[in-house]
Amino acid sequence: MNKGNIVSIGLRFFSRGVLCVSFLSLLQACQPRVAPVSTARPLAAQRFDNPLNTFNLPGPTLPDRFLWGVSSAGYQSEGDERNSQWYYWELAGKTPDRSGKAVDFWNRYEEDIQLAKSMGVNTFRLSIEWGRIEPHPGIIDYEALAHYKKIIQTIKDNGMEPLVTLLHFTYPHWLDFDTDQDRLTGWEDPDTTEAFLSYASFVVKELAPQVRFWITFNEPNIWLPIAHLAGKTPPGKTSPLSFLRAGYNVLQAHARVYDRIHGIQPEAMVSANIFQFQFNPFARAAFYAQDVNALRAQNIEAFAETDWFMEALERGEFAYQRQLPALFEPTHFAGGVKAMNNGTVSLLKHFDYVAFDYYYRFTRLSEVMNAEESWRMPLYPEGLYDVLMRYHKRFNKPIIIAENGMATHNLEPRKDGWTRGDHIVQHVKQMKRAMADGAKVIGYYHWSITDNYEWGSFSPRFGLFSVEALKDPGLKRVPTEGVDALRAVIAADGVTPALLEQYPGPPRP
Repeated sequence: MNKGNIVSIGLRFFSRGVLCVSFLSLLQACQPRVAPVSTARPLAAQRFDNPLNTFNLPGPTLPDRFLWGVSSAGYQSEGDERNSQWYYWELAGKTPDRSGKAVDFWNRYEEDIQLAKSMGVNTFRLSIEWGRIEPHPGIIDYEALAHYKKIIQTIKDNGMEPLVTLLHFTYPHWLDFDTDQDRLTGWEDPDTTEAFLSYASFVVKELAPQVRFWITFNEPNIWLPIAHLAGKTPPGKTSPLSFLRAGYNVLQAHARVYDRIHGIQPEAMVSANIFQFQFNPFARAAFYAQDVNALRAQNIEAFAETDWFMEALERGEFAYQRQLPALFEPTHFAGGVKAMNNGTVSLLKHFDYVAFDYYYRFTRLSEVMNAEESWRMPLYPEGLYDVLMRYHKRFNKPIIIAENGMATHNLEPRKDGWTRGDHIVQHVKQMKRAMADGAKVIGYYHWSITDNYEWGSFSPRFGLFSVEALKDPGLKRVPTEGVDALRAVIAADGVTPALLEQYPGPPRP
């Protein structure tokens, strides 16, 4: 989850003059080596062979009910995950708070799933931490895998459809080491695409009996430029070249994993979810950077434009494809374009549904980056209708609102007058309006079931249940007034005149 908060936090660190330490050199100097667990065994290559005969099998299948859900993410909620690149970012002192136990979802998942059930929720979104599954290259922790299976089975036992995200910003820290001396690490390295394909294939084969809905990458349209161009989150790069490499490789990874999932599970529903900050289709950037010089000027707004990732899947071509040869050839990429094209697959139509996260009324990234705090960002439920109708007309695919939520600052009332109940009811009103006008919306997920670690800080509160992660050792879940609102909305399968009267929201222009 990246709600613009991750952007403003990063800029705040920079403005405060946080000491810039080389991330890689710090890791090499001080990383504690994780001892192999007794359940860790080599990841056998033959696990990824697909023995299934997929001819004449059904394709992606829609749910038989509307998906009313809550969202969460592994690193933000589970706690004590020390194999991630984000953990080492925290270790370097680049965040005001350390994640620590977070809200301990890893051990308290049954409680949180019961809380979701108490609201009438019939679907639960969670993510798998790659670093837990594969703490060392090629070594699988089967105990962690079994634990995820227990979590997902608990979701199913409580009548909920699990939606699983395979990568929610975090990846194993060992990917940030240049072990093959090609000067490429992390998502800049095509080897990471191969590693992700292996990890995802293994996880999908293991969880396919329990899971049908998959998200490959969370918010790549904003995660990649903020991490590789603005340098405000790990790996802290500030290079257009770094962004292009990572963007290209993540798109390839998505397409290859999409194909692999359907080879394993033909009826699966697969997509990636994007962060939506341009609600107005007429405010959208009319073009991408056209030449190398423009790219080197670090036009972040063009890089993070909402739809470049989905456009690549719709059109079958990366938006910056024409710049790739000039930037990858010959010195910046081992083997040049020929190496870059190894493993290339078609991107065309590699998504079964459109998934997006909607939070704020922004029309350009500069507004997001100038926001002081997430709890001050402007809310605009009417914009959700515009986004839904735009995607309906453009893609003509099923749509899932993968995240929708509202921040407060440490449970203080928002100065603009919005409450969590108002926010839920007014956004669902706009969703139902779009559905009445033809949008094929199949799911709504509220972010989040509990407060959690908001990528550097516990101050932004998005939870339906509040948790004092820094003050309460017991991590008690306390319901906000949003709980009653969501419960009522689900029970009504939408909004009623009584709900609209009870939760009108503040006056809007």
